Amino acid sequence: MNAAIVIPSLDPDERLPGYCRELRAATDAPIVLVDDGSRADLRAVFDECVRSAPGVELLRHDVNRGKGRALKTAFSHLLAARPGLAGCVTADADGQHAVADVVECLRRLEAAPEALVLGCRRFTGPDVPWKSSFGNNWMRLLFRLATGRRFLDTQTGLRGIPASFMRELLAVPGDRFEFESDMLLRLGKRPLDQYEIRTIYENGNRGTHFRPVEDSLSILRLVLRGSAGRLRRFALFAAVSLASFAVDIGLFHALHEHAFPEGLAARLFLSVALARAVSLCFNYACNRRFVFRDGARHPVFEGRSLGRYLLLAAGIMTASWALTKAVSAAMPGTLVTPVKACVDLALFLASYAAQRSFVFR
Repeated sequence: MNAAIVIPSLDPDERLPGYCRELRAATDAPIVLVDDGSRADLRAVFDECVRSAPGVELLRHDVNRGKGRALKTAFSHLLAARPGLAGCVTADADGQHAVADVVECLRRLEAAPEALVLGCRRFTGPDVPWKSSFGNNWMRLLFRLATGRRFLDTQTGLRGIPASFMRELLAVPGDRFEFESDMLLRLGKRPLDQYEIRTIYENGNRGTHFRPVEDSLSILRLVLRGSAGRLRRFALFAAVSLASFAVDIGLFHALHEHAFPEGLAARLFLSVALARAVSLCFNYACNRRFVFRDGARHPVFEGRSLGRYLLLAAGIMTASWALTKAVSAAMPGTLVTPVKACVDLALFLASYAAQRSFVFR
């Protein structure tokens, strides 16, 4: 195979040599084992891996430097020693990754050598330790907000990493668990291949070195830093929406109270329609130029996006009417105004997502 296997390890137990032998029996891929400053009395475990599984290369840190640094050490070694390598597959040393899943990750990486491959676990069932579910279930939403991409498992250690991406990652700061999170934040538009793997937790996952509080806070800081641009965009979208609302209300008042005579039968309709038409044009122009584009060099109006915007606006208004009516009917006696406010808030968020991915994509 034209990809290697990387196994970073700190203080492994006696199962590691057997795991290396199983990998060697299943694939001819090179195996790089990184001893990340393990205790001196456990060095014999690493030596046994090299002795009993031909072709295993052992790299050592004199002191513990963190999983991220161990991965970078392996990346640097492989890129220098094997210049034609397609990439590498990282696997944990604590028995969480079945040999068949590692081989599948190798196969997928070689089939799509520019894609990041993630072997994703399920986080349901009584056998899932709380530390694992704690570190994954709520972070998937944060990563979705930060990157706009849907990751099924943000902390999986089973990853197929293209050689070109390995080279980029050598310059990424961070030496511990946050390095793997930063890898996802820096994925950009690179292809992503996710597949389900067996979920294995030996002895309640006591072999993991993940620190729930400290490492989660480090990852959270990375996510917030990575999502700063998206948060600014959403804040600007909200400001434009508020300004559009002010234009709508202000123009409606001016038309209804001052422009059209009281005896005009269509006075209310004309005031609402004209005010809404102007506020929609204002909202579209501001979103196109300032929120979803870098603006000044783009024309204010553009046919395809304007058509999609008007289609979305019609859908949002129809949905607001239909949902408000349905909820009010289902909850007799409820004030209509609070119901409409809740409906419109949900639709406001939906409108942002639709404009980002559909109207101004």
